[in-house]
Amino acid sequence: MRNIAIMLLIGVLAWTNRDRIPTDYQFWKKPETLVTVQNNSDQEVKDVVVRAWSHSYPVGAIPKGTNRNIRGVRPADATDVVIRFHYGSEMIERHAGTLPDTSGQRLVISLNYAGVVTSQVETGEGIQPLRR
Repeated sequence: MRNIAIMLLIGVLAWTNRDRIPTDYQFWKKPETLVTVQNNSDQEVKDVVVRAWSHSYPVGAIPKGTNRNIRGVRPADATDVVIRFHYGSEMIERHAGTLPDTSGQRLVISLNYAGVVTSQVETGEGIQPLRR
């Protein structure tokens, strides 16, 4: 009986501090991150780099009307996502949003006309990337 009470106490203690547990030991959460970059602009964007989790993910050029998926492993519960790309001759760097743990670690970034960046954090069952 005493062993069960100790195990129950440890379980309750771990549950109440579950956000303070390092991500390597969070077996109840997905370790994968998916960032989709969509090019909805009127031209090809070049030298696309997405920065998340303090790591740069070089994407390269994205032709007009296509998308690229970036998959990674999350080392923390939340991160800011920054995208940098060449639109025509101009280098653009924008904060695409915060990728919180509640989003299922999924984010869609859309590059629109004139280099305008919009993003949508996944909150439902899944993201359906743009397919053309």
